[in-house]
Amino acid sequence: MNEVDLLKKIVQDQTRMLEEKNRLLSDLEYRLKQSIVTGSRKEDLAKFQFQLSRQTIEGQSSLLKTILGSIPSGMMVVDAKQQILSYNPAVQHILKIQEKEILGKTCGQFFGESCEMHTLLKKAMETGEAQFSREVRVRTGSGREIVLAVNAAPIRDSHGDLIGGVEIFSDITGEVDRECQLQKKQESLIHVLTKIMEKKDHYILSHSERVKDLAMGMAKDAGISSPEEQRELSNACLLHDIGLISVPDEILNAKRTGTEKPVDIIRAHPVEGEWMLSSVEGFDAIKRIVRSHHERFDGGGYPDGIKGDHIPFASRIIALTESYDAMLHDAATSRRSQEEVIEEIKENRGSQFDPDLVDIFLNKVPG
Repeated sequence: MNEVDLLKKIVQDQTRMLEEKNRLLSDLEYRLKQSIVTGSRKEDLAKFQFQLSRQTIEGQSSLLKTILGSIPSGMMVVDAKQQILSYNPAVQHILKIQEKEILGKTCGQFFGESCEMHTLLKKAMETGEAQFSREVRVRTGSGREIVLAVNAAPIRDSHGDLIGGVEIFSDITGEVDRECQLQKKQESLIHVLTKIMEKKDHYILSHSERVKDLAMGMAKDAGISSPEEQRELSNACLLHDIGLISVPDEILNAKRTGTEKPVDIIRAHPVEGEWMLSSVEGFDAIKRIVRSHHERFDGGGYPDGIKGDHIPFASRIIALTESYDAMLHDAATSRRSQEEVIEEIKENRGSQFDPDLVDIFLNKVPG
């Protein structure tokens, strides 16, 4: 059970307990009424009811505050009109606000109607489904911008009727900052590596850049839509042939000099590339993609002979786009016309290449 479900359960349990207390109170009231005749006894009953109700509410409120106070994430509970009913101490700590700034306001009034903190909770209550956002940027009471991971969910009573909503958020500013720093380091390293590739053989870099453009052109249609996934694919495309820099020049350029390339040395470059990237922080996924970019969909590729969905998805994209580009531009493998390359791709649909990716790719390239 995740944090949102747990907190929803807590609130719902408290609601059920209150309903049970009210039921018992109503039962007690009925019994007392049976024995009351005079007006003075009615006044005593009213006082008793008030005291009992206050004690019940204070007891439940104290228990709920204890629960909310023990949760490190910020949590706000609103009614059906999104007016803030309660919140835990973490809200003030994370947002750097005072009590007077939040009590009695609606979520929209507090965060602003256009703020994702408000729109996320509003959507959860309108659709009846929990909502999540990985990065929501808000400004604290001290003026500092922070990044929050936010969950929002509707709250229903025992009859299934909407009675409010709950929003839970954690400050992930430090984590996001570290990811940005890591990304900058990776970009700097990729720049250095591509310069090394260019110095080794200009074709390796120009080929890799064209493969990147082809792959990114079909990425969204292939289901790669998040910025993180797209960045990973782009970087893998640029580095997919990084292992070739370990191949001696006389072997790498063998076809251009009329001699034959030693196949085993050339075929080792995906493993060499994986090894070169193995010590780079944050490149775990990229190195696996690089290792598998010469696998075939039918299992006849190298270095591992894996097939189908066992091949990383990005590797399947690179296998297709890099073969297309090599057939068009690599003089060492005998250049072909656009029509010949398209026909070759079609013939190897489902054998060398992922058939679904072939369909997407052919809709993107002229042919």
